[in-house]
Amino acid sequence: MENTTESVKTASQNFFENQLVKARAAEAEAQRKFNFLAIARLAVFAGMLVLGWLWNKNGGLLWISGLFALLIAFLVLMRCQQAARRNRDFHRNLQTVNEDELERLQFRFKRTDTGTPFQEKDHAYSTDLDIFGEYSLYKLLNRTRTEEGARRLASWLKNPASPDEIRLRQQASEEFKKNPDVIQLWEATALLHEHAAKQIGSFRLWASDTLPAELASTLRLRWWPLVTVFIAVFVFAGLIPYWPLLLSLGVHLVILRRFQMVIQQITDKTTALGQTLTAYSDLLAIAESTSYNSHWWLTRKALIQGSSAALKSVGSLFEKLDYKNNPFFFLFAGVPTLWDLHCLAGLENWKRSNHTKLNDWLDVLADIEAMNSLGGHAFANPDYILPEVVQENEVFINALSMGHPLIPANRRISNDFSMRGTGHTILVTGSNMSGKSTFLRTIGLNLVLAQTGAAVSASGFSCSPVRVFSSMRTQDSLEESTSSFYAELKRLKKLLDLANENNETPVFYLLDEILKGTNSVDRHKGAEALIRQLHEKKSAGLVSTHDLELGEWGAHENYVHNFHFRSDVENGKLKFDYQLHEGICRSFNASELMRMMGIEIDLNK
Repeated sequence: MENTTESVKTASQNFFENQLVKARAAEAEAQRKFNFLAIARLAVFAGMLVLGWLWNKNGGLLWISGLFALLIAFLVLMRCQQAARRNRDFHRNLQTVNEDELERLQFRFKRTDTGTPFQEKDHAYSTDLDIFGEYSLYKLLNRTRTEEGARRLASWLKNPASPDEIRLRQQASEEFKKNPDVIQLWEATALLHEHAAKQIGSFRLWASDTLPAELASTLRLRWWPLVTVFIAVFVFAGLIPYWPLLLSLGVHLVILRRFQMVIQQITDKTTALGQTLTAYSDLLAIAESTSYNSHWWLTRKALIQGSSAALKSVGSLFEKLDYKNNPFFFLFAGVPTLWDLHCLAGLENWKRSNHTKLNDWLDVLADIEAMNSLGGHAFANPDYILPEVVQENEVFINALSMGHPLIPANRRISNDFSMRGTGHTILVTGSNMSGKSTFLRTIGLNLVLAQTGAAVSASGFSCSPVRVFSSMRTQDSLEESTSSFYAELKRLKKLLDLANENNETPVFYLLDEILKGTNSVDRHKGAEALIRQLHEKKSAGLVSTHDLELGEWGAHENYVHNFHFRSDVENGKLKFDYQLHEGICRSFNASELMRMMGIEIDLNK
């Protein structure tokens, strides 16, 4: 089993390593081309200076014609150099992507995005199960490069999908998994744009806004420059004096000045949006050209037809609005043509034609990035499987060789686990560090992955839809003036409220070291009372405890089932097998651990 896993792992690792080697070679070639074009541009510019000097000295059509030809060559070389720079940067980004993937295979996460902004304080499970954070499920999966995509992935992790949606996502992730080069093309393209990851909320707001009435009426005056041109013809023909032309240009200034504040407010709201939209346009162009056949994909592709060109056009208009910040452009082009008003008119026309489609485009973009994460995760971990999520109204879990997805394969201990029905509680006893908490998180994380539509760390996994709830890391709060014990009670109250809801989907709870903040008598009575209450509700789950008396009590209840993790002392050292065993734990190691730390305990007293 281990050898098979390692050989399959090598397949994805080889892909990333080969992609890294190719990207480095391509970057070096692009850099050489970029350098050559830079030298060529410099030479052409020097030639332009020489021809300009000769034309100034000698005059003649030959010199000016040569100067014009070199100017065209200079502009062509500039465009070619820009393309070479983009190609170089693209392959640099591919290196970043593959270095990130190779590190991720070793459970080292290079990216700084932890997903913590998406954390919810009272979420049912995300804090306890390490969904977000420095070492989290989000970092394991995340291959998003835009704010929209990151938010969508976080939402999928926090909100279980329906069985039908899970199956659609699984089909799509299989297609994405088979095309890792497309996933990397998307990431490397997004990284070309500094603003691709920026918040695009201001654009959504702009698209739903209407222009103030006074500005809308002013847009009709954007054609006044035609009057100015007409007057200029008569002036330069000597038919009328210059003052009507100056007066007409003065009207331009009055129009612009009268509405300068309104125009500035609009441009302030959309700072850098031109570059952001250009980035999104490039990404949607990839999506439009991708040929997948899953139903999940086809329904989304139908929504983005023409989106790339549309976003590119509006992005170009926003960038043109920024031209006004150049004083020379403003003086010699902005004022004579009423440039800002033409740009605003173009934006308003775009808004009328496309604002109803915009949310669909951005939603599809976010979905694609989240699916890139699921597909990339499945490709990088081919020993993981897509689970079967079946529609049942009771808790059902059947897992074979299930392991913790955030523990490397060479250190991961897998266990089988099964559970069916509501009203049941599995009590997990065991010594310190024997694996109780890790096992609870193993079940919880794989259920989250399964209900996201992602591959799980198991050789077999089936489950029904459940509402996962955990209470594992309750802490005191100075802000709320609560102790850790009271915080846990509030958490358990939330569990009871959740279980009381009129919801067809049962609650699956994971409670670690229940009521640990009080004395042993109250802890035992409280735990027993809670389990009895949960037995009457549409819920089931696991409770870990050191309380052997609770296990003994549970042994006499048909809705409580005892399992344990054990530890042994061999040659003065603790040994753990991290395997789940039936029954109540009979071996504990607290005394031995204290002795190892220098605290001598006389067990005979």
